[in-house]
Amino acid sequence: MQGNKESAFIGRLFYGKLFVAMISYPSEVEDALILHQDRFVWETPEYVRYERGPMWYLIMSLAAVFLIAYAIWAANFLFAFIVLLAAIIIILAGNQSPQHVLVQIGDNGIVWNGKMHLFRDLDTFAIVYDPPFSKVLYLEGKNAVSPRMRIWLDDQDPVQIREHLCKYVQEDLDLQSEHLSDIVARLLKL
Repeated sequence: MQGNKESAFIGRLFYGKLFVAMISYPSEVEDALILHQDRFVWETPEYVRYERGPMWYLIMSLAAVFLIAYAIWAANFLFAFIVLLAAIIIILAGNQSPQHVLVQIGDNGIVWNGKMHLFRDLDTFAIVYDPPFSKVLYLEGKNAVSPRMRIWLDDQDPVQIREHLCKYVQEDLDLQSEHLSDIVARLLKL
């Protein structure tokens, strides 16, 4: 492991009291792995985009103006700036359509938008299936800095995906509904 491109790079990250080894392969090996992840393959939106009507914009604008006025009254100009910045980002990001990404699940891992996530790097998975509100596969990585992945299942059979993933990754049986952040995002149409 002396910087050779053919050898795998092993980096150690501190995770609680355990060390977790993250292994990355050369691009040729990773491309071959990605091609063979073909048990379940589908395209899904990168994120769920909610339709916002004129009333939504009116209510959110009034809330932003109220928060900015309160921040100025309290002489908390940083909070006023953060609210203004958040409002601009929500408006700009909300007007973009989500890209469709390719999801592949195989015997080695899950490919999300061309990036391979090996099963050994995943800690738990959970499937929340409550149509029409949520048909979601959640994946938690072992690495403390890796974000939780949320994959929309669309028309995929959740039972078959669950049976396949149970062979490789521990299922989080405690998660019975969507995460609170996803519920709030759906209610506020963010």
